[in-house]
Amino acid sequence: MAFGPDGGIYVTDTDNFRIQKFNEMGVFVFEIQMKAESEFRFIKPTAIAIGTDSSIYVMDWMFVEISGADLQEVQGPKIFNYGPCIHKFDAHGVFVASYPIQDLSQRIKRLESAAPGLDADGNYALIIPQGDTKREFLLTTDVHNNVYVCDSDVPNKLIVKLDANGKTVARYFLDQPGAGHIAHPADMAADKAGNLYIVDEKGHRVLKYNSHGKFERAFGTYGEAAGEFIAPFRITALTDGTLLIADTAKYLKDFASTLPKRLDDPTRRYDGDTRLFRYRLRRIQRFTTDGAYTQKLLIPFRREVETDVALQLKGMDGRGNLYYLDPAELRFRKYAPTTSLMSSMFQTELKLRYTRDLHDVEIDNQDDLDADLYTKSDFDEQIIRDAAHANLIFSYDLNEAYSIALSNRLTYVRMTDTSFYRARDFEDFRGRFNQDDRATENSWDDRIQLDFTWIRDHSLYNYREARAFAYFSVIRVDFINDALDSFNYRFFDFDANLSDWGAGVHYDLSRTFRLNFEITHFFGENRYTYIDETNVLYATGFQEGDLTRAVLFVNGVF
Repeated sequence: MAFGPDGGIYVTDTDNFRIQKFNEMGVFVFEIQMKAESEFRFIKPTAIAIGTDSSIYVMDWMFVEISGADLQEVQGPKIFNYGPCIHKFDAHGVFVASYPIQDLSQRIKRLESAAPGLDADGNYALIIPQGDTKREFLLTTDVHNNVYVCDSDVPNKLIVKLDANGKTVARYFLDQPGAGHIAHPADMAADKAGNLYIVDEKGHRVLKYNSHGKFERAFGTYGEAAGEFIAPFRITALTDGTLLIADTAKYLKDFASTLPKRLDDPTRRYDGDTRLFRYRLRRIQRFTTDGAYTQKLLIPFRREVETDVALQLKGMDGRGNLYYLDPAELRFRKYAPTTSLMSSMFQTELKLRYTRDLHDVEIDNQDDLDADLYTKSDFDEQIIRDAAHANLIFSYDLNEAYSIALSNRLTYVRMTDTSFYRARDFEDFRGRFNQDDRATENSWDDRIQLDFTWIRDHSLYNYREARAFAYFSVIRVDFINDALDSFNYRFFDFDANLSDWGAGVHYDLSRTFRLNFEITHFFGENRYTYIDETNVLYATGFQEGDLTRAVLFVNGVF
């Protein structure tokens, strides 16, 4: 991919031998495809670059017939050099010229390296390939429409600089004193000052060369921390004068849901009764032209979505937009760095549940010799319990290491317990009373919790994390027991206001040991009033509690 000054998006379609242009919204504009009468031939179009005047430069290969004194010793078939070149097209896709990046007019290699072929007339010919024909080239342009080609097949990694007319103006090697050996150039870009930046994928660094081709500095080292790289492979010079660099670092993030698993749950390979949502973070880092780290961008992709897992970063334009290719559908997704808060890094879950439990208890004494033997129970109890639960979890990943979560668990329970005594009326020194009664209980339980998680090591073999949490909960209980008979004044009223708060941390000392510290504080009060069957205040009371608990312990697996 390459990007033009007008926001145009250019894509090389190597297998279909064509170049396509789309506008910044992804609408097709035009294509460059060779025809029988075309002055150029696409053989293996790969790298592409766009000049400031919207000229199009495409890396390819070309055949050049060897002619002149060099052929006096040869009689018979024509001989062709087969070497890399650049095709130039104007802003409208009209062919301008083809520029070989080396002199192909003379025989460069011995004829022993030639391969048989056919010329344009169908006659037998010899073709001399110049280097590994499967090697890849890097291509970019600067603000003066100079074109840079990186040929890593040449010892010391050669840079060829051409002007807008295809004239070679400079040739220099990347393996210079101070730069060391460049293991694998993966991408390159030129800034406004004409400095050239080479991404060394296997060296996990970026090298800077000035406009004269002299090595200036290298920055980056292997690692996951800010300013470090794991196999960097893409670089872009942004219009604001900074550099955007992508590497292959990936971070897995899990969100443990409280929802039950489905039968077709894609995460069923994980243990436990709850669902586990997982996504992968990929990072892009921003640097100054001097190699100073300034910012990190994280792009999350859902692991449950198969197409997200396979997305491949193919380009970054001068405004920082990212272009990922879905290889299955051959469609691009464009991501714009418009805000530091990304909605896809939010995990929100709301679970609502309502339950009703019905219980009917019947007790019949077989030895009471009453007239209702086996027909009516001596005691009948009916219990109805309604419960409503709401659980809200709101989680956000600040970056690949830090996440915060806010949760609220609310439970409301209403229970009625009605008892019927079919035996004779109860009699004591106060008289006869029907003891049928109904107990009603209403309770509220609300708990709010804040969690902060720090993943200290993402390695699957040495995973470690630290977590801090704090919570506050409130419980309200109202219980009433009332006799059903109008002549029975028995009445009991109980209400409680309870609260507790707590905080704690756990810290992974190693893969097998975890340090835990928790502190909780419980406090509350309850009041009750009891009126007996004769409507006399029998008892009243008040209780108050206050308890603080702190605990430090270590969990270990041996």
